[in-house]
Amino acid sequence: MHKFILTLLLFVGFVQVASAQREFANVELPLRQPEDLVSVADDNGNVCLYFYQNSKLYFTLLSPTGAVLARHEIPYRWNNDPQVLGTRVTDTDFVFYSRFEQGRRDYVRPFAINRKTGAFKSLQDVELQLERNTYFVGGFGDDDHFYMLYTDKKDRLHLYRSNDSPEGLAKMERKIFEPNLPDTRAKDTRLMDLVYVHPDMEQTVLAGYHSGKIYTRNGDIYMIFDGYELKGAKNQATTEVLALDWETGKSNYSTLPALPQRNDPEFNSFLFRDTLFRLQLDRDKLNLTAYNFKDLQPIKTYTFSGEQEIAIKATPVYQRGTGGLFKSDVDTVKQTSKVMKKLAEGIPAITVNSFTDSTLQLTIGSYDPPTERNSASDMGRLVRTPDQYYRTSRGLMLIPGRWVPAYNIPSYYLNSPYYSRYFYDPYGQSGSRFSGPGVSTYFRAVLDNNTLAKATNGEKEVLQDKVDKYEQELKSEPDYKTVYRYGNKLHYGYYDRKTRTFKIMEFAAE
Repeated sequence: MHKFILTLLLFVGFVQVASAQREFANVELPLRQPEDLVSVADDNGNVCLYFYQNSKLYFTLLSPTGAVLARHEIPYRWNNDPQVLGTRVTDTDFVFYSRFEQGRRDYVRPFAINRKTGAFKSLQDVELQLERNTYFVGGFGDDDHFYMLYTDKKDRLHLYRSNDSPEGLAKMERKIFEPNLPDTRAKDTRLMDLVYVHPDMEQTVLAGYHSGKIYTRNGDIYMIFDGYELKGAKNQATTEVLALDWETGKSNYSTLPALPQRNDPEFNSFLFRDTLFRLQLDRDKLNLTAYNFKDLQPIKTYTFSGEQEIAIKATPVYQRGTGGLFKSDVDTVKQTSKVMKKLAEGIPAITVNSFTDSTLQLTIGSYDPPTERNSASDMGRLVRTPDQYYRTSRGLMLIPGRWVPAYNIPSYYLNSPYYSRYFYDPYGQSGSRFSGPGVSTYFRAVLDNNTLAKATNGEKEVLQDKVDKYEQELKSEPDYKTVYRYGNKLHYGYYDRKTRTFKIMEFAAE
């Protein structure tokens, strides 16, 4: 009887693990030294994998059961490498948008894979009508449109948006905005650390520590800046919200209450649906305030100080990137007296997502960029994925993929051989710039979707934590990997050296 009960308990445990984690696909991909790796899924469960390697475009279409529906190995007939800036899922296709430069002319060059048949087509190039003295800032795509952002010497923003007309998916319309933002102490600083927040963005402090973020909703653009010191504001900074209304061509500027700030950034924010979360970290205090994004009024505040237990935690406080020769790369900060200090050692960072109808998952902590370059152990530096930041000549950057960072191009780089690749530096020539994974210190919190109170069952719903633990258990860190959302699940794809195949593991809430 006891053996029967034990067997039954083991079987139930196995079923729970199997339902929370399973192998979705195991695909043979000729990954040798890919220079790009992008994954995207549609609402039907189809998955399209793309990578660029040895002057060829590689596409693989997978069914909702993980079976291969189509493969393509297509020679890229142009000299310039494709700069994939964003992806979209239309009614019929997966569309990959790239940018092509010819002198002072910029073109949008899209590729498409039919979602059902896997048929490949190269769409017609579209030249952008650029004004003189405009500078490319970044490109990104959401479910409805593809965007390209430029700026000029007058600090105006030139926004191009696809209109999905019969002439082609890349036909672009333009609106010019005059934001008239308050001056900062250094010119153009807001555009130098700007990233697009894709709904599938990986839930890590590495992805969320940037001080400027772009969001799209209902065809409009929202740019949110944190911690920039404005001229005339002494020892304080604020969260700025710049709204770009596409229909009217007008911009609107608003701010949250200012906070005291010394030399280093002490707060950061993240917009999710209609709530703007702002995290403030100090050596002896953590403050998390949720604002209604419609009127920017506070609706919920959590404050913890000193050695007080952080009551909203659903996980321990983890620290990644501190491993040594005989030490694991992941550590747990157990002493309550050290939690606040460890969390405040880097740049504050927060991300928010939801995988159930009732809860929100928050990643709260800080990211400390690396200060030394060690190319010998930098195995992943030659490739990026849509959800990972990889090492480049400018440090950790998100190079063109599903979205791209927005930054001004320094004049001394214009004649660089790496300019066409967004400062891709495969041989590590620029030793003065930092490289490496950096240190991430964070915990997860699960809040009720309606009240923002701590969820009672939160420990079982931390989906990103399951992915992290699986990756940590791999004997060697994968050279090539990608993470993407699959409905209310997460997929973690990586190249398995032993089997020489690309495995995709599926993680679901228990």
